Parts: sequence; C-alpha cells; structure tokens
Amino acid sequence: MMKWVLVFVCLSTSALAYVPTVESLFRHGSNLDVTANGVNVTFVVKRLEAGAKDPQKKGDESLLAETKSEDFYKMFFTKVGSGATKVAQTRYDNSSYSEGSLLEKRYYPNFNAYTIKGTPEASEKGIFQAMLHSMIFNDGALFVNYLKSLGVPVKLNSEIINRKKVEYLAAYKKYLIATNKDRTKKPETNPLKPEDLSEREKVEQIMRESMYVDQDQVKLSREGGQMAWLITAGPFEAVISYKQREIQKIRYKSQLGDYEIICKDYWLANGSHALPRYIMVKDFKGEAFQIEITNLRHYPEKDVDIANRLKKWDGLLKGKESLEPKPPFLL
Repeated sequence: MMKWVLVFVCLSTSALAYVPTVESLFRHGSNLDVTANGVNVTFVVKRLEAGAKDPQKKGDESLLAETKSEDFYKMFFTKVGSGATKVAQTRYDNSSYSEGSLLEKRYYPNFNAYTIKGTPEASEKGIFQAMLHSMIFNDGALFVNYLKSLGVPVKLNSEIINRKKVEYLAAYKKYLIATNKDRTKKPETNPLKPEDLSEREKVEQIMRESMYVDQDQVKLSREGGQMAWLITAGPFEAVISYKQREIQKIRYKSQLGDYEIICKDYWLANGSHALPRYIMVKDFKGEAFQIEITNLRHYPEKDVDIANRLKKWDGLLKGKESLEPKPPFLL
C-alpha cells in the first residue's frame, strides 16, 4: 500500500512547494536501502585543541589542531526487529584493530531511542548515537524519538500525517484495483470525484493539502553557498544538504552549554553507502574531537554470530581493565 500512497503523494503534491519533514530529513535519503541486518563501522577519534590550523581546511583559517591523543573504535549494529538494535562498541590500543589490541567492550542487547536517558547530562551521547543510527540504517525515527525525550518539540511522520488524505488515497487504490480487475462490470464511483458537488469540493480541498501537517520547523536555507534544509525546533538546530539529504551540522543548546557536530567530506565508505569521512564534535565543555570513519561493512548476522563474538571478546579481555575516560558522545 505504501508504494501506491507514495505515487499518489507525488501526483497530488507536484504543484505544491514541497517541504520535507524532520524525520524524512534524518533518513539519509540518497543512500541505498540497507538490506543486511548487520553493520560494522570502524573509526578513529582524535582529541583536538584550539589554537592552530585545521588540517582539513585550506587557507589561513585558524580553528583546531590535533594533539597526539587518539583512540581506535569499532561499532557493531544488528537489527533485531522494529525499533530495536543490538549494539556493541569496542576500543583498541592501536590502528591494527587486532584481537591482542582489544582494550574494552560495551554491549547493549536492546538499544532503542530510550536506552540513553533524555537528560542534558546524557544528551551528547544520545544525539551522537541517534545521528549515527540514522546515517547507517537510513532511519530517522530513532533520532526523532530521542529528541522528543529531551523535550525538543519534534514529531514522527505518523504523528503529523494527514489521515483523511491517506483514507481517500486508500479508497482510490481499491477503486483502481476493482476497475482494472473487471472492465465489463459497471464502474464504481471514483472516490476522488464523488457525484455530489459539495462532497467533491471537500475531497479536492483535502487532496490539495500536504501529506503531512507542516510544523514550521523546516525551511530552505544556504550553507557554504549551497541550498540546504534548516531544521529549527526549540533548542535543536540542524543543517541538511538540499539534494543528497546528508547531515552537515547539528547544534543543541542546554543549560550545560552548546553541543555542536559538523559532518564533512562524505564518501562511499563501503562502495555503495555514503558516510562523512570526518565528524567534528565540540562538547558542552568546549572540548573538541575529530572522528574519522575509515570503514563501513554490511553483512547478514545471526544470533549465534553475536554470541560467539561476545564470547571471544570476553576471553580476550579476561584480566584486562580499561579506566581511561572516553569522549562523552561514545558509549
């Protein structure tokens, strides 16, 4: 049914100025659908300090300079059903990511939008993880739900959908199926063109409306001289590229300070799915970090595969203890 609805949406809104919803902007629409249930991301985190030139920028712009401090991580995501994911994070001593360099692991058997508390103290972690989830799975629902837990006034598509319009479209679908099935039968009344003039006017008015009730939170803007979508919802703001629907900036303001994420240099991390090569994060304390994503892998995974991996990690970590603090956005 959704395919039919999408077709009708395109037809019925083609003459209108289209404004995407917050959830749709956070589903990384330019990426191919993710068909495998297992995803692995490899990345390096470098702590940055103010005062020197950013090596990723040209010219004399003085922003951030990396120190020698860096960490090596992998994250494993396994879809287990609607709205739930098994998530593991591992930390390594060096860039070999070998079994011997494993330092620690974190594992969440049922990670969802409410696993990380919707509090200012946990929001750096929650927003970053929700953003990563949206990029990896082309799914904006978890991000929206986490923002809602923080009190950000955003809504899911299901909460703002024009239900009357959907009803008319569903009725029109049934009409088309019935008409095409038996053309010798007396045609039914087209639900989008009822015989009663007042009823027809009512239907036409609803069909001219948007599929979603506009929350006035998404507007066209410009970023770096290019068109972009700007999301503004209470203390939360995000910039999404106009065509590719890629997250460029996120800013969240709380009583603890301002939290900022900048994503840049998108690349096909596994040959088919785009992720930002670099993610710059500035936390509430003003400390800055650079995350470099070096690899992305999709694969089918069974429960036994997860159990075996966890067992192997436990064996490798036996007798080891890592007390070094991690950046606030990691698990």
